[in-house]
Amino acid sequence: MIEYQVDEQMLEEVQAKLGEMSRKAPTVISRALNKVAVTARVDLANKAQATYTVKSGGFKKDMTIRKASAGRLEAVIHSQGKPLSITKFHTTAPKKTGAKANIIKGGGLKQLIYGNIKAFKGPNGQIYQRRSTARLPIKKLSSNSIPKMIGNEEKVYGVVKPSIDRNLQHYVEQQIELLTK
Repeated sequence: MIEYQVDEQMLEEVQAKLGEMSRKAPTVISRALNKVAVTARVDLANKAQATYTVKSGGFKKDMTIRKASAGRLEAVIHSQGKPLSITKFHTTAPKKTGAKANIIKGGGLKQLIYGNIKAFKGPNGQIYQRRSTARLPIKKLSSNSIPKMIGNEEKVYGVVKPSIDRNLQHYVEQQIELLTK
């Protein structure tokens, strides 16, 4: 969950810039926050798809925006979802060497081994792995969920955060210009 709030200092700055129309400052800020939330959701989804080898993203679909209002000056981007099947990523599963997967772009295919037991492709196309030397139980392999990918500080959110801050300043200025025309 990513929250963006506006502090009192920014509210006072906007009121000073608006002059006589200072009572419209909360409306200006809420509109700017809502635009920032929409662009941030797109930026986060694009950066996550550029970082991970996921085939069908659905990143934007799993992120919802709780919009700001004049009375509540905060916009929230909430992401939810369960771990994705490992077959949504770049995988190969030859019988002899066992299954391999590449989750992060540029990382190369890594062999999926758990305690010296190789993973294999099942009849339905999913990748499974035995949990012991016995025939059963087997476990379907999964990877990170979309919220986990988006919340990755060093690869996704940390890279997009500076542009979100810049966009907030830009959209506030844009809304002030629209009102003062």
